[in-house]
Parts: sequence; C-alpha cells; structure tokens
Amino acid sequence: MNINPEHRKILVDEFKYAAKMMREVKFVEQKLFNFSATYGAVSRIFNLQYDPQLIFMHLVLNNAHGNFNARVQAIKGGDPVIELSDEYFDKLANCIEALASQIEKDEDTYKALEKIALLTFLTTGNGFYLFQKGILKI
Repeated sequence: MNINPEHRKILVDEFKYAAKMMREVKFVEQKLFNFSATYGAVSRIFNLQYDPQLIFMHLVLNNAHGNFNARVQAIKGGDPVIELSDEYFDKLANCIEALASQIEKDEDTYKALEKIALLTFLTTGNGFYLFQKGILKI
C-alpha cells in the first residue's frame, strides 16, 4: 500500500484500538460502534492520500459493519433465525488486529479482508446456512 508512514501509523493505531475496545465492551452495539472506527479511519486517510487498496479495505469494512448492524437489528426485532455469538465479534477483532499488523509491515491485506468478508457473509441467510452445514467455518 502506497501511503506515507504517518498515515500508516494512524491506521495501525486506530485498528489496534478498535480491536481492543471490541473485546473490552459488553454490548454488541458497543462492539459495532468501535468496529466502525476502522472504515472511518480508512476514509479519512484516503481523502488525504489515495491508494486503491484503501478503497477496497473501506468497502469490505463498511459492508461488514452494515451487515452486522442489520443482523443485530433483526435479532432485536425478534428474528431468531441467524444467531450472532460473541465468537463472531472475537474473530472480527482478530481480523482487525491482523489487518493492523499487515498495514504496519506493508504486507498484502487481502487475506485479512477475505476473512472479514467471510464473517460478513455469515450474517446472511445463505452464509449462516452454509455455516450450519459445516461448509463455512469461523
């Protein structure tokens, strides 16, 4: 990713803090609030210094937040079909930490983003069905 060291450090610090807070807070809404800092930080950086990998990262993170939030709202509204356990959010925090490490080391971020996309897919009917069948694993 072609961004300057200062912007790289901002992303790394924000991602590490978001993951830490996702683990420390109790309520799922608080976990999502902290997760939202990730795509927020990315958008602030790509507004200052463009890199196509930042756009891809933002799309994956923003979509993940939207899907997780929609699932939480459905559950709160009485939809019991697709469950979200704390394990989902722990795995999501792990992915954010991995992403921070990859950004810090200037490594390819695709694998961490792929895992976030998989976790996001598990919030959908088809994804949860495949999870129940044992095809998809978190």
